[in-house]
Amino acid sequence: MTDYAFILGKNWLLSLAELILYLQDRDLIVKVRDHSRNVAIIEMNQRLDLEQIVEIQSALGGCFKLGEVITTYEKDLVTDAFPRKGKPDKSARKTMQRCDWTEKIWKNRRYNKVKFGVSTYPMIDRKPDVDLRKFTYGLNQWIKNKLLADGIRKASFFIYDEPDRRDKRRASVALWPHTIARHGLLVPPNAEILATFTDSKLYLSKTVVVYDSQLQKYRDESRPYVSAEISTSPKICRTLLNFAGARPGETVLDPFCGTGTLLMEAIMLGIRAIGIDVDPDVLQGAHQNIMWLSRDLGEHVDFELIRGDSRQVVDILHEPVDSVAFEPHLGPVLEEKPDAKTADEIIEDLTELYNTVLRGLSEVLKPRGRVGMTLPLIKSTKDIHSIDISRILLGTDFEIGLLLPDSMLDKSLARDSRIVINPNRDRLPERKMGQLVQRELIMLIKV
Repeated sequence: MTDYAFILGKNWLLSLAELILYLQDRDLIVKVRDHSRNVAIIEMNQRLDLEQIVEIQSALGGCFKLGEVITTYEKDLVTDAFPRKGKPDKSARKTMQRCDWTEKIWKNRRYNKVKFGVSTYPMIDRKPDVDLRKFTYGLNQWIKNKLLADGIRKASFFIYDEPDRRDKRRASVALWPHTIARHGLLVPPNAEILATFTDSKLYLSKTVVVYDSQLQKYRDESRPYVSAEISTSPKICRTLLNFAGARPGETVLDPFCGTGTLLMEAIMLGIRAIGIDVDPDVLQGAHQNIMWLSRDLGEHVDFELIRGDSRQVVDILHEPVDSVAFEPHLGPVLEEKPDAKTADEIIEDLTELYNTVLRGLSEVLKPRGRVGMTLPLIKSTKDIHSIDISRILLGTDFEIGLLLPDSMLDKSLARDSRIVINPNRDRLPERKMGQLVQRELIMLIKV
């Protein structure tokens, strides 16, 4: 058994649900040993090789770093050593200062030069118990002193100590992916150390792989056809693919493919992609994007685009598919909050549309195949209006798949009410501030 630390995205529950599904599909996970809003500590049934780790990271939409756990401290010890208020405990600092665990990372002491950096992730981002800046700087300095004492000729560390770009009130003491890449911190003997806090523990892990944000930015900005109004983010597309259980070598269908973002993400994972859309101009844009991706990858890609109405999927698709992943039409573009009556009418129209589409999809999807899809949440002047899942499943062969299964969660360590997970969820939100129409993600299973 080996423990791994996964750094979660901003929507941490959605990230964790996706991670569990992905690892369950591959029979790798034993359980979620511990968690916070920033990290999941996963007990695996085997030690992963580098190829497996890279494959996992590249497939996930909601995890940004992956490291192997090296050692664990009680959080109380760290809080005593680096309290946010009051004087530090000298005995606690002396215990942590030993850094005996460094021998597990730097086994060969005959290096001339080592570069490293500690990235710290609190249990939650606001008002942590530990002084994060002092802790991060102190741990970096202790590691450096230990390496020099053990015979390494030169050791230097990198630290990010600026306000968080999203919220200047928060300390940001984690290295950005481009900093890690620029300084080669994943190339031995260099290293990034993940310092992740949960309710009662501090886990120190050696980073193995990070999300390539620069590559994703390049692909987002360089593809020839972009439509912000109808495009789903690449990260959500990856999450939908994992909800659908899409695997390399299999075929996934997107019945509302739009400009092809989800199809492109599937293709990059080695999945054959079929897209349907009723708009010929948008479909042409999807074709341009996929051909651009093919040239960028330098290889032939396997895909098919079909002009048609997804409500007639049985008539226009002439082969069964292994999985279905999509963001459907979410209703009209709203510039202001609708009244409750208008919101209910939109929900009613969409319910009818989704039910018709799902009836057809249940005929073209292979047995035990899965669907990953989004649903709208509409904010009216009085309330939040959502889709009744039971209604869109009427007359289909689908049942709702439960997310964050109770059997996978070890609740013995995460007791703080701010990180307690309500398990066995039928839907999870994907919300952005200020949007009148929010999203929920669901997973359906063909029975």
